[in-house]
Amino acid sequence: MDVEAIIDKIRNAEDVTLKPITDIVALKISKGPYDGEPENNLTKAEKITAEYISENYSTLDEFYEDLSKSGEGIKGIQTCADAIYQYYTDSDRLSFDTVKEKISSKKDIRLKTIADLVAYKIAQCSDAKGADLDTISAQTFVAEYISNNFKNNKELEGRISKLGGGVKGLNAFADIVYNFFLNKDK
Repeated sequence: MDVEAIIDKIRNAEDVTLKPITDIVALKISKGPYDGEPENNLTKAEKITAEYISENYSTLDEFYEDLSKSGEGIKGIQTCADAIYQYYTDSDRLSFDTVKEKISSKKDIRLKTIADLVAYKIAQCSDAKGADLDTISAQTFVAEYISNNFKNNKELEGRISKLGGGVKGLNAFADIVYNFFLNKDK
């Protein structure tokens, strides 16, 4: 099943079941470590709900059949939302928005440190645009690089550990990100 088609069904409220499930997932996101702006939480919930359905069911009918086994009414919807949120947290996906949010909110000091190191490297080069723009650029570079190259935190942590772990690993990783974007436009 196509993720975008499921997202359209959620947004257009074509289905009286998908929207409440998504709303509960968004509420769970807002109360957890992945909290962002309310609109971002809803967009994230739509995406992970659609991905969950797409990855675990071959048709929506199959999803509804499984949902009916979870219980009647709100109980079934709540159980399904719990399963989707658990699936999301277990996979700990590193989307661009998730990484950027973790950096800017300082929820992940490791990512914030990497972004600060990249910002410092940008500030030292001839293309420096000033502290604020260098910081924004660095956060964007780090979020883009990580979301494009790592599925989850476990993969990222493994890569940093291979680079030496601790500050040494973070600095080496920041070098990789900086060099990647330095050479990206060439």
